[in-house]
Amino acid sequence: MEFEEIFNSSKIILTEGALVERLKSEFNAEMDDWVNHAGLIYTHPDSLESIYRQYIEIGQKFDLPIMIMTPTRKVNYESLKKSQFNDKNLFLDSCAFLNQIKNSYNKYSEKILIGGLLGCKGDAYSGEQNFGIKEAFLFHRQQTTQFSKKNVDFLFAGIMPEINETVGMAKAMAETNIPYIISFMLRKDGCLMDGTALSKAIEIIDNQVFSSPVCYMTNCIHPTNLIHGLIQEKNKNSQFLERFKGIQSNASILTPEELNNCNILQQDDFEKIISEMCFLKSEFNFKIFGGCCGTNDKFIESLTDEITSTVPNRVDGSAPN
Repeated sequence: MEFEEIFNSSKIILTEGALVERLKSEFNAEMDDWVNHAGLIYTHPDSLESIYRQYIEIGQKFDLPIMIMTPTRKVNYESLKKSQFNDKNLFLDSCAFLNQIKNSYNKYSEKILIGGLLGCKGDAYSGEQNFGIKEAFLFHRQQTTQFSKKNVDFLFAGIMPEINETVGMAKAMAETNIPYIISFMLRKDGCLMDGTALSKAIEIIDNQVFSSPVCYMTNCIHPTNLIHGLIQEKNKNSQFLERFKGIQSNASILTPEELNNCNILQQDDFEKIISEMCFLKSEFNFKIFGGCCGTNDKFIESLTDEITSTVPNRVDGSAPN
């Protein structure tokens, strides 16, 4: 099935947990200063593959769709030129890397959804404005044009902190005719890092970009902080929150600014995080669940076990095939 068919017919879709921190702590993998862990498809492919497979096999165990994304959030036209991989096509090679993994799962491969991951140009943990909308569109289309429906199932804009760049990114993604998701960097007050309310950001993008995203979500935020933001007056009565469908949870309750300056991995109690993610499903109708910094395969498996314990996965109420 196509990505949008799977999205619309599923009540639960998994996505990956942490990659970068695990690659550093478990495999002592060194990252390129400019493209972060993307270059590991060349230098440490086995390490990277082993973590992707851990997450995929949790999806397989529970027979759920899982979104797996290329390690390219930090890769753009400028950063690639400055990196040690400037003679490589990291986008195409990352897609080939993930599709080779996907195709090894036989029948279950139909539920492995490969995403082309992109990110903001600057610091995702700040509200700094790097672009106007047109400039952002022109910058990010240099990346989005590297993907096609032949090598990805969807596009994913990760932890976007500022509305103008996000609108430009969305326009570049929409131009590809590939289904796409926008994921925001949010503060506890329910706003993007630049102060734009979440509900307002969704309204702006839905009204200015055609075709609009399949849905919106957030990553790199603790569910306690997200819940606090969703119940703020600026968000809680907005019809646009119906378009907000998922979280890749950070295991730390620290603010984005605190996380950005923290050299020690922070981890809250996994049971508490999972309980609050179940609350997000029941109260806000979330359907995409995964992890970010501080999480791992054990977290994703425990989360999946808990969140599927009372919920059939198909919209019609039937059990998975």
